[in-house]
Formats: sequence, C-alpha cells, structure tokens
Amino acid sequence: MPVRTVRRAAIARATPAQLKKYFSAKLAAELGPHNVKRLLEMRSTDITLLDVRSAEGYRKGHLPGAVNIPFEEIPGRLAELSTHKTIIAYCWDTTCTLSTKAAYVLASNGFRAREMIGGIEQWQKAGFPVEP
Repeated sequence: MPVRTVRRAAIARATPAQLKKYFSAKLAAELGPHNVKRLLEMRSTDITLLDVRSAEGYRKGHLPGAVNIPFEEIPGRLAELSTHKTIIAYCWDTTCTLSTKAAYVLASNGFRAREMIGGIEQWQKAGFPVEP
C-alpha cells in the first residue's frame, strides 16, 4: 500500500516588513493586565476603563473604577465617553472578542482606544482586585 502524504496547510507568507508593521500595531493597541494595573497605581487620569460585558457581569465584579457600557450599546452611548482620554476596553477572557470589537468601534469614531487582552479572567488570575 502506498504511503499517502498529507499536505501541510498553506502558511500565509509575510515579509519581515509586513510582520514588523503588524506587530507594531498590535503592541500599540493591546495592554496586558499588568500594564493596566501599573496605570491604575500611577493614578493616571487620562484613561477610562471600559467594561463591555453585560450589566450583570459588571455587577458581579469589575476592574476598579471601570464604567460599564455593554458592547451592543456602545454606538448609542459614545457621547458618554471622552475623546480626550485613552479608553481601555476589556471583556470576559482571552476568547472573548467584545473588547476588540469595542476598540474598533471607538477608534472608528475618533477615540483613542486600546484593549486589555485576557479580560477580567486574566486580571483576576494575576490576583488583582475587583470591585463589586
């Protein structure tokens, strides 16, 4: 019986310059929980933490000082946010894309938006406090 070879899935080819541009943009857009904690410890006044989870999720616990605007409500509530502050959106966990989508909507509307990767799950795994 002949040996059948399995063809590897095609891997997208990118030049080093394309990858540099991608990773530069990724680093500019994302913050980890430790970075956000540092900003809070510095008492930075030019950020807004935006919890884009449901109101129920927010009530169960959220990052200190965070405001809650569930993702689906963001387009109608943009006026509640300052264009003079960097808005750091977060959601549930590493598989949740709500904060990515929220940051996209915010940036598309002229806001300085960033995303906290890992969501509240990684925040809590790091042992950082949450407010009820």
